[in-house]
Parts: sequence; structure tokens; C-alpha cells
Amino acid sequence: MLQSLRKGASTWVVRIFLGILMVSFGIGIWQGNSLFQGGSDDAVAKVGETEVSVQDFQRAFDRELRQLQTQLGGSFTREQALAFNVQGAVLSQLVSDSTIREAARLFGVRAPDSLVARQIAAIPAFHDIAGKFDGDRFRQVLAQASLTEEALTSQIRGEMLRRQLYGPAGTGAQAPTVLAETLYRHRNERRKIDYFMVSPDAAGTIDTPDAAALQAYYDAHPEAFTAPEYRAVTLLAIDPAEVAKSIPVSDEAVAAAYEEHKADYVIPEKRDVAQMVLSDEATGQQAIADLAAGQDFAAVAKARAGVDEADTKLGLVTRDGLPAELADAVFAATEGTVGGPVQTLLGWHVFKVQAVVPGSARPLAEVRDELVRQISGDQALGRVSDLGKSLQDEIAGGATLEEAGERLGVPVTRIPAVDAEGKTPDGETVPGLDASTELLPALFASDVGLDGDILDTDAGGYVVARVDGITPSALKPLDTVKAEVTAAWTAQERATRQQALANRLVEAIDGGQSIAEAAKGVGAELATVGPGTRTGDPQFSALPPGLITLLFDKPAGKAASMAATNGSDIVVGTVTEVVPADPAADGEGVKAVREKLRADMAGDLAATFEADLRQRFGVTVNETLLNGLLGRATP
Repeated sequence: MLQSLRKGASTWVVRIFLGILMVSFGIGIWQGNSLFQGGSDDAVAKVGETEVSVQDFQRAFDRELRQLQTQLGGSFTREQALAFNVQGAVLSQLVSDSTIREAARLFGVRAPDSLVARQIAAIPAFHDIAGKFDGDRFRQVLAQASLTEEALTSQIRGEMLRRQLYGPAGTGAQAPTVLAETLYRHRNERRKIDYFMVSPDAAGTIDTPDAAALQAYYDAHPEAFTAPEYRAVTLLAIDPAEVAKSIPVSDEAVAAAYEEHKADYVIPEKRDVAQMVLSDEATGQQAIADLAAGQDFAAVAKARAGVDEADTKLGLVTRDGLPAELADAVFAATEGTVGGPVQTLLGWHVFKVQAVVPGSARPLAEVRDELVRQISGDQALGRVSDLGKSLQDEIAGGATLEEAGERLGVPVTRIPAVDAEGKTPDGETVPGLDASTELLPALFASDVGLDGDILDTDAGGYVVARVDGITPSALKPLDTVKAEVTAAWTAQERATRQQALANRLVEAIDGGQSIAEAAKGVGAELATVGPGTRTGDPQFSALPPGLITLLFDKPAGKAASMAATNGSDIVVGTVTEVVPADPAADGEGVKAVREKLRADMAGDLAATFEADLRQRFGVTVNETLLNGLLGRATP
């Protein structure tokens, strides 16, 4: 915890999920563990004589829950935390802390207050910009981490005691050099691989299956030929776009809207401009004189302004795209003329108008349909709202969807059959069912004859539906799906023969045939990759990782096969070169492996020591009290 606090103030979330993982793999003490025995009525758990009080558990659990809600959002509930077994992680950590305190009590190990205070003061998270301990920042960080000063002090003291108790076990962990070198050789050995692809076509022609084969495949794969459940549905939808079509828009309203938004239909004049920006007016006049003498604009810009031709091109610009002073001059000039020098805040500009693209205005006749849709769409919003309220009144008054639709002037649609994915038995998508993401799930959760809830649609309208009938899921007769069964059988047979061919090729290569000959025999192209290492080497990215694992476990010249990453081919490969790793040439690499092994062994020893302490002291958990705190019945 101390090390984590030095990295930030959000470490409790990490500890939660570590705890969850530990519990999931049987390292924790929650659910079904033999630790669940009777305990004292006022303690959640006891390790020897050291108790985990109700208050300790409640504070720790609430703190973890708040931190999870901060990280995952306020919608993360207490019930979800229980489902994720956060309580198990909390209890496991509290029992671990209690084990430390009990061992310290029995063995006489102490962590003086002065040393704890120095440790806290040394944590960078509590320092100001000058690197000194800041009381205000200290309290702010604790608040962000949902920690009290007392809780932090207890944690720091516990970490110090833990190091004193478990440190000797960790210090005694040593990784022999021979072990580090062996692991180094394993990880860093490199291999070169030749491979080729066995395509489905290499399996040859697949004859049409006979009736017995089709029947056998059909019987073995009923799920592939089973029709889903279908439902007959009546649908009433209030669609803003459809409502808008029924709203008349007068010529006067269209003309008024056009005048109001006329600027939106004006395409401004544009000019293709080249320019050079000079430091003073005199240089600008010299550039003008050069251009008047017939020199090329790009050459003058290079000589006078020191810019390349590409940097002189502004491209097509509007008046608004230029500084005001320059815009006035540019848009007053005619096509092909040179102007300037003109002063702006950027300097003195000399320009040439390469081309003029005249502006235009879209006439009313051209934009009339757009304006009608806009006006009717705006008016439809209010009409849709009124229709939605009226629909609610109709349904509440007992009207059927047909009656409500007739009174409101809204069409009712009947869908004979639709599955849970919104498709008909012919595989066609039924329009309108995607108006609301809630509609289809609601239909397939409803009983026959019941009107569903009125749902908001993504387009701003409303939809309500009724299930009129249900056709249960059923196996399709073989005669009706014979083509599908034939295609599926053929695909399986082709894949089986393709794999069998790949297996024979592997056997042939293992028996001495060259991989080049094997590839030629199936019309495949031979490729080579590597040398690379066995794990995560990008040189082998084109090959399935499982094949790399197989080939690194085989001697050179032996082959293996595996399904390719493209989902259709099978890769056959063999190792053509092995490059052993040399530990003697990479002392630092071997040292890093040895240090990692030592750290892992130290952790294992510390965990073993703690497990021994728990067994020696005895751990009990008051399951009845704990379930009561969590609001759950005792099993």
C-alpha cells in the first residue's frame, strides 16, 4: 500500500480487483472456505486474539465501494459490488492485516509512531511543489482516497510490520544462476520457420452426398436447421417524418423562410490566389517591378521573399478567408492581374489572381423542397407530442391499437411473422421495428393479446405494439432445408479432408520429405519467417501463435500444422534453423531474469509464511454476523 500511495491516491481500486482475482482462484477466504466457522458475536473475524471488528469491515467495504463508484461511475451499485465479490476481497485483506498484527503482538515486533510519521511525511503524494510535506495536500489526498488519517497510519504501520516479519523470508529467496540461464535460453532461443498454406481447394472435388449422409448430418446438427420462434405483431407508430408529410405548407410560408435564411443559399465568390509576403514596402515595390518586367511569380517570390512556389499558393479563398485590407485589393482585381504591395499585420503582400470563380445564389425554386421539409418538420414536432398524449389517453381508455389508430389518423401495421432479430421467415428485415431499441425485446417478453408500453423512438416519435400470435421454434423438415444441409455437409467434408491432407503432409515432412516438395505437391507457395523468439515476436505475426508454440517444442526439420488466422487455410510449417541463446553474451539479461525469479520466489515464500501463520493462530469468520451486515440470509 505504501508503494502504491507513492504512485497516486486511487490504489484501493487496484487492491479490490486484485482481491477479487485472488478470491476467484481460491486464494481468498470467501464462499465455501473452511474459515467460515462460528466466531464472537461482536467481531466479523478473528486471527488468534486479533479481531476484525464490525466497524473495520464496514469502513473498508464502504471505502472500496466508493472508490469503485468513482472509477466505474455512480451507477455501480452495492448489489453489483456484492456480485463481484468485493466483500471477499475486503475480508481477505482485513484477515491478512490481522495476521500481521497478531504475529507482531506475539513476536514482540514494533513499528514506533515516530518512524510511521517519517514514512508518511516521505510520501511524494503529500508534498508541495517545493518537495516538502503539506498538511493541506495530505488531507486532500486522503479525502480523495476515502481514507482517514487513522486508517492511513494503521496501513503504514501494517506495511512496516509486514516487512519486518516477511522480509527475512524474502531476503532468503535466491534464484540459482543455472536456473536463470536455463530460463534465459528458453525465452531467447530464436528459430527460422518455413511454411505454406493448405487451402480448402487442395482437398479436391467433394461429391454430392447421398441421402443417408444428409440424414445423418441433419440428425447430428438440429440446431443449425431449427426455425426460431416467430411472433405475429400489430404495430402502431407515430413517425415525425410521416406526420410532417401530412402538414400543408403554403407558398407564403416557403417564401418567408427563404428570405429569412437567404444567406444560407448564397455561394460566395472565390479566387485562386498566389502571394508573397515581404518585410517592407520598398521590397514589395521591387517585386512588383520584377513582375511587370515579365518575370515568373514563383521566381520573384523565391528571390525577394525566400519562399518556394508551393508556399505562395493560397488556393481558392473567399473574401472572409483573407485579412480585410488584402481581401479588398484581391477581390477588386481582375483575373490574371498582379496587385500590391498591401500592408497587413503579417507584412507587405504582393499577389496575383490566378482565377476567379463567380459566386451564385440558389434560387427559391431549387431549395423549395428543402424548405418545405424543414417547415413541416418543425411543425410536426408539436403535432407528434399531441398525438403521443392522445395515444396514451386512448390506450388508457381501453381502445385497441386499431381503434386508436383510426381515431388519431395513424396507420396500423400488421406483421405476420418476425423473429427476435427483426427478420421474416424469408430472412428479410421488417421495417419499423428498429425505431426503438426496446421494441423487439419487449415483444418477445410479452404475452399474446397484450398491448406493450408506449415507447419513445430514436426519431422523436412513439411506437406501441401487440403480440397477436406465437409460432414456437421448430426443426425444419429435411425436405425444406435440403440445400442448406448439403452445403453444410460439403463444407464439413471439405474441412475434414483438408485437415487430413495437412496431417499427411506433416507426416511426410517428418519422414524426410522437404517442405518445398510438400508445398509444391499442393500448389502452395513456400514462405520463410524469422529467426524470431517463441513469444510475441512480430516476425511471426502472420502465423497462429499455437503453431509457433508447437514448432518451438520440436527439433529442427520436424513439422506441425494449425488453422491459419484467415479462418479458411491450414498452415504447415517446419523449423529450418535454430539459433541458441548465449547467456554468457548477455550478463544484464541473465541478471534481469534472476532478479525477477528472486522476486517471485520471495513473494511465494512470504505467502507461504502467512499461510503458516494463519494456520498456527487459527482464523474464524462469523458468517452469520457477516451476512447480516451484507443484508443476506445465512445459508
